[in-house]
Amino acid sequence: MRTMDAEHYVMDVRLRRERVPSFDHYPFALPVLRDFTALELHPSVTFLVGENGSGKSTLMEAIATAWGFNPEGGTKNFRFATRASHSDLHEYLLLTKTFRRPKDGFFLRAESFFN
Repeated sequence: MRTMDAEHYVMDVRLRRERVPSFDHYPFALPVLRDFTALELHPSVTFLVGENGSGKSTLMEAIATAWGFNPEGGTKNFRFATRASHSDLHEYLLLTKTFRRPKDGFFLRAESFFN
């Protein structure tokens, strides 16, 4: 059991593997999720590194959506949808949050801010 750092908002992200219908179909067939159980987050910064197509962006998008952000990016108060562009992975994630709440936040989804 880790001690709670004063800077933490989300301590870790867990995949509810028992709820996953099949690891043979998207998004659960992605390499990042194949053996994924939990991701422990550092209070300052956490890096996701991997090959193109391994599922890094899909995982980040799901974490942001599970935390209450719009899947297409922006703040928690900014809601829009141009098309259904995200998976339902966020429904299978469990975020371990601390008592602290951020005053603001922003999910930068590069695809949405390209032009």
